[in-house]
Amino acid sequence: MVQEETISGAPRYRIGAVTRLTGLSADVVRVWERRYGAVRPSRSEGGSRLYSEADVARLRRLRQATERGYSIGQVARLAEDDLERLLGEARNVAQGPDPYRISCERFLQAIARMDVVAADQELSRAATLFPARQLIRNIVAPILEEVGERWSHKEIGIAHEHLASGLLRNLLSSMFRLYPPSDNAETVVLATPSGERHEFGLLLSALLAATHGWRAVYLGVDLPASEIAYSLRLTGSRFLALSLVGSGDEGIENELEAIAGAVGAGVRVWVGGADAINHREFIERANWVLIRDLEDLEDRLKR
Repeated sequence: MVQEETISGAPRYRIGAVTRLTGLSADVVRVWERRYGAVRPSRSEGGSRLYSEADVARLRRLRQATERGYSIGQVARLAEDDLERLLGEARNVAQGPDPYRISCERFLQAIARMDVVAADQELSRAATLFPARQLIRNIVAPILEEVGERWSHKEIGIAHEHLASGLLRNLLSSMFRLYPPSDNAETVVLATPSGERHEFGLLLSALLAATHGWRAVYLGVDLPASEIAYSLRLTGSRFLALSLVGSGDEGIENELEAIAGAVGAGVRVWVGGADAINHREFIERANWVLIRDLEDLEDRLKR
């Protein structure tokens, strides 16, 4: 039987009862409360936390949201109406037209007319509606591919591409703080070699790693081998992720050779990006791992 106390006519539950009513562990409830401000329990005369019916109901809804793939950082401070709406929208995502395609098209149409406010609002709406991994795979990655296609066919200009890239970069960068790593999290260093200046594949990979609980050390693009090796030593990381998109630099394999020599055999190196397959022989010779796509990367991150 659930133990409760009555204060001013309203029942108040101790932490043990809350865990049974919500299905959450006591540690999770305390972290959600202290770190994210998810609920604000009152105190008994003895100083124990006492949770109201509303607190319990809110914790249940927050658990439902995290089970659908949202991070607690995304949903903890939502108002009750917004949280209920989010859960309702998530239940209805599979019904009707493809919601991902619709969101992509709204963004691309806003970019085409250079309506920065509408484009930014669509990204914000998508980030609220979809969990981060779905957002990456089904919104951001397709948008990047479509922008590249439209630019190559001269359907949009360089200014459009820069506008879209800037908004997407801001979105992805802002999401990292929603996924703080745990104290015992594995660390992965992410970079591109000297001469490789395409960053979005790397940025998507870093955010995916963060959503899976890794400590993602995002160094960015165009890094010499010595700096990459130094970063690995300083962070104590056993994992390095490299992105190769295709810079046109014929010396890129020389850079890979330099990285292999600098990082040593104790570091697991993952290499992804559109150009990675063109260096498959080197990757196999170096005993590195070829990452074929984001799904392949996620499989590695889950191990």
